Amino acid sequence: MSGSDSTLATMVHFETVLERVLLAIINAHLTDAADASNMKRLDVAMTALVGLSRPHAARIEKAVLFMEQQRQRDICNIELSALAAGSGIHTTLPRSVPYLAQLAARDILGITCPAEVRATANMLCREYRSRATRHSVEYDPAREAMQDGAVRRILDELADWDVPGAHPK
Repeated sequence: MSGSDSTLATMVHFETVLERVLLAIINAHLTDAADASNMKRLDVAMTALVGLSRPHAARIEKAVLFMEQQRQRDICNIELSALAAGSGIHTTLPRSVPYLAQLAARDILGITCPAEVRATANMLCREYRSRATRHSVEYDPAREAMQDGAVRRILDELADWDVPGAHPK
């Protein structure tokens, strides 16, 4: 182990035991590549061992969260517009998941190359859909009844204030 490697190991604080173990393995198996830094090698080792590296996984999580928030915002805006217009007919649709994935790839992940945007958007779409299936909720009649009651109370309150499109009592 060279002096610079041991100096780096003592200067940098690693958060987990796993990172310290991987760094020890990396230091024990030095390569001839002079440009391979310990941090880069640690990232490669973490990726090989547990999947995505932490910074990359956190950025992907942030991008998928952005997609979920934007999709929910679109749906809420459409429903509020329909309520304000007094018709139950939705004239617009929420932005598609692939469109939101491309937006997240550009705006959240900072990707500019069109080919990389498409590839990343495909991966984000898969992650969004797999996350949606993991977090899906089975039909709950009690929850549905509570939601219907809440909507009914809101509509009754709106009707008291003579808001167009609200149901009369």
